[in-house]
Amino acid sequence: MKRIISLILAVFTLSMLASCGKNEARILYNDKLSKYIELGDYKNIPVDTKSDTFKEFYDEVISSDIYSNDLYVQKTEGEVADGDTVNIDYEGKKDGVAFDGGTAEGYDLKIGSGSFIEGFESGLIGKKIGDTVDLNLTFPEDYQSTDLAGKAVVFTVKINYVKTDEERKPEDYYKELDFDTLDAYEADVTERAVKNYLLDTLKANSEIKNYPEKDTETIYTAYKNMLDKNVQSSYGIDLATYLSYNNQTEDDFKASVTDEQIKPLMEEQMVLYAVLDKEKLGVTDKEIQAQLDETVKGYSGVSEDEIKEFYGDFYFEYLAVNEKALDYLYKNADIS
Repeated sequence: MKRIISLILAVFTLSMLASCGKNEARILYNDKLSKYIELGDYKNIPVDTKSDTFKEFYDEVISSDIYSNDLYVQKTEGEVADGDTVNIDYEGKKDGVAFDGGTAEGYDLKIGSGSFIEGFESGLIGKKIGDTVDLNLTFPEDYQSTDLAGKAVVFTVKINYVKTDEERKPEDYYKELDFDTLDAYEADVTERAVKNYLLDTLKANSEIKNYPEKDTETIYTAYKNMLDKNVQSSYGIDLATYLSYNNQTEDDFKASVTDEQIKPLMEEQMVLYAVLDKEKLGVTDKEIQAQLDETVKGYSGVSEDEIKEFYGDFYFEYLAVNEKALDYLYKNADIS
């Protein structure tokens, strides 16, 4: 769900971009960037690739590759222990009938996190990996869904595997990421880490003056609507019900999403667009199409038109802007 949320946010934040010329970088939020951002120094940013600070960025790229491609070591034997992250399929039934929001496949659950009702996580401790177990549980009396509050249910849970905290080493998986050699993969990781470091440094050096209220509200509304569709597709319930299951109000949810995700993403976009504006570097239709073509490759049986409809017109432009702006920062950095 976290990855879905990040994707949806990116798509809808980018939909706020407005064209100011066919082959020019667009301006954010239908207004001049200078109203919202004072861009800091972006040339000759020093990067010490041997420093502890840079190592943190390098390790983050490695961890991202492992997380995104599920490259953790998976235990398929033994028993579930407290603190384990277990991958499970589950189905919840009340009076023998599956209830909305009670079914999922391939769900990663950290035992002891308190993510599920009392007895669910503890009921898996000591069970054998690979087994299917029935958990006879009761929803709390004060549960926000009146259909389930105080009701007895049975969760049938298939324990697929335990995802350990042990990350596989690059030498064990670089070929799975389509790199011919370990050196090639590590060079790619280093370049991505440098670009992340440069973007982080530039954001810190720049002043964000304001966030446009109208566009922030529009982004949230669009994001909420699509998230609602994804929740209904994945869990068979609407967003309001999903939030109630997690003891959240929409006001709390909106505040959290806006402060922790929408605004930081806005800041990143404003910085990258501002660099291209300063340097008068535009993006071409060919560059945008290349980003679309690359995205289509990642989906089987999905047409280009379907991809464009889901992501929106500006998503692929932003990918091109992101690549061009970061390449510029990288080529003009002082890397040692």
